[in-house]
Amino acid sequence: MSRAYQIRLQESLKLDDRNEQHEGADMSRAYRIRVRESLNRDIAASDQISTCLELLDILPEDQMADLLAGELQRRGFESRDGKLYREQDGVRVVVDPQSGQITIEAEQTERLQLQVEAEGRAWDDIGPSSENIRNQLSKNLRKDLERISEEEKNRLQLQASEKLEASLEQLRRELDEVVNRVTAEALKQKAASMGQIKELTEDERTGSLTIKLEL
Repeated sequence: MSRAYQIRLQESLKLDDRNEQHEGADMSRAYRIRVRESLNRDIAASDQISTCLELLDILPEDQMADLLAGELQRRGFESRDGKLYREQDGVRVVVDPQSGQITIEAEQTERLQLQVEAEGRAWDDIGPSSENIRNQLSKNLRKDLERISEEEKNRLQLQASEKLEASLEQLRRELDEVVNRVTAEALKQKAASMGQIKELTEDERTGSLTIKLEL
């Protein structure tokens, strides 16, 4: 996404006051000096939050981690370097299945194309007076460009924070479902290791699980 600006500053600079020998001269003889500055820059902003999945130690740590990784992959996460990643609509979720640590990050990027313009008057078109005016105009415009760039970055930061906040409710519900599914599967495996399962009743909507064993 790009944002373009075309700004013309009205506070035109006066004639170079250091040219005292021209005091009282006809203003119509002054030269108009116009300066334009531009800035093309990629800007980015992000916001993130970290939390941790609370899984019961039903099975050994490695087995619980495998169950968690499997459930996340079933939901579109990709495994890289021992972690699970998923990115949707500019929101990235990273899960460490061993520790249960989760990082949720929202990012906004934008291409700035800024252009500003200002003018002033000098006693000459090529000489010390015009050069001084040009330098001052250019300096002021560069300051304006940096100010606008900073304002745009702040706006982008706000958008990233709003995007993160909007995604959290849905992610919380999904992660609660993940915990319920992993817990249920771990309980099934634990029960199977203790004896023969005679009856198993599971309600995926509520997350309730009933297992009857024959020891």
